[in-house]
Amino acid sequence: MISVSRVRVIALGNRHASDDGAALRAADALEGQQVVPAGRPGAGLLDLLAAEGPIVLVDVIRSGAAPGSIVQLSLSELARAAVSGAPVSSHGFGAGEALELGHALGRPLPDGCFVGIEGSRFEPGDRLSPPVEAALPALVAALREAVRKATGGIAEELRGAAGRYGA
Repeated sequence: MISVSRVRVIALGNRHASDDGAALRAADALEGQQVVPAGRPGAGLLDLLAAEGPIVLVDVIRSGAAPGSIVQLSLSELARAAVSGAPVSSHGFGAGEALELGHALGRPLPDGCFVGIEGSRFEPGDRLSPPVEAALPALVAALREAVRKATGGIAEELRGAAGRYGA
């Protein structure tokens, strides 16, 4: 019997830094998924990226876009953005930088994608800014779609392999 490994969702952020908690709140809405509430792991994210199945990273970004804007990138696009100096994370050492560090250390790029939401407030507090609060359902929908696509990709690969080997 062919089994499909689950997608690992890694949620970055700080629940007590206003908009920086949005990714963690979105990940809370996922049911039946392997969710890792990673906080702000810095270079420790490399260990979380070492998964057998696909990864979906979710984080709050500071790119200069309108607060509440949703962005989706492949992990390779995220790594390239970090190299180009384009701000993608709300953290000093974010997911893109961790991917680039992993590449420099010879680690393979995991399968998966990045889903982000543009934040505007990062001061202490549990409340999201109004634009981020209003966009939270869209972030959850984008996250669910990313997980669905990642899961579908695995299932299609396995079906193809089963067909090739007469299973």
